[in-house]
Amino acid sequence: MGFDVYNPHEYWYEHGKSYKEQFRYNKNFELQESLVIDYLRRNLASSSSFSTVLEAGCGFGRITRLLLTNFPNIREYQAIDLSPDQIKNAKEFTRSVVEAMSDNPLNFAVSDIQSFQSERKYDLVIASEVLMHILPSEIEKVMIKLVNMSNHHVVNIDWYEREKPRKMAPHNFIHEYEKIYRNIPSVTEVYQIPIANKGSWLRSVNTKQCIFHALTKNSG
Repeated sequence: MGFDVYNPHEYWYEHGKSYKEQFRYNKNFELQESLVIDYLRRNLASSSSFSTVLEAGCGFGRITRLLLTNFPNIREYQAIDLSPDQIKNAKEFTRSVVEAMSDNPLNFAVSDIQSFQSERKYDLVIASEVLMHILPSEIEKVMIKLVNMSNHHVVNIDWYEREKPRKMAPHNFIHEYEKIYRNIPSVTEVYQIPIANKGSWLRSVNTKQCIFHALTKNSG
């Protein structure tokens, strides 16, 4: 199905039907996951505040399963995605992890970020490779909503290059995440960590992604 004009909801609703089958795990994803887990362990896991999570755009559950496997202190995990097919895949992908837990902290919902409603706030709000697909006209509003839904931490992992390439896919955008976070009054600190391995040329990996971590006024 083709789209003359990129509409995030229509594109990902349709693309979600085949995304898991088309996904290919590679060294970029391996490095991404390794650095994300290491960063969260060093900067969040030591805090007693990190026990509730909202994941926006969970896809087929790759990051969901990764966090639940590595952080047994999580007692509530809300995962959302606008694609019913992705939610179905995510339930299956995380099933073995959930079944091994004494209490099931995981809840799924079909929703995009803009439509999701919750009466509570979460210690960690996380979105992996999601905000890069939000339209430039909507990105500030979306990021403000993510910040407002967090008690302590907001983390997004997204494509980021200082020099924007001349050509980009119509569903990919490079946003000024750090600048947007700093303009939100409730954000006190912002960190940007490149996801790259600068070893020898044989082992060097540059994912062209960064971890962006915003702390709110309630952060401990």
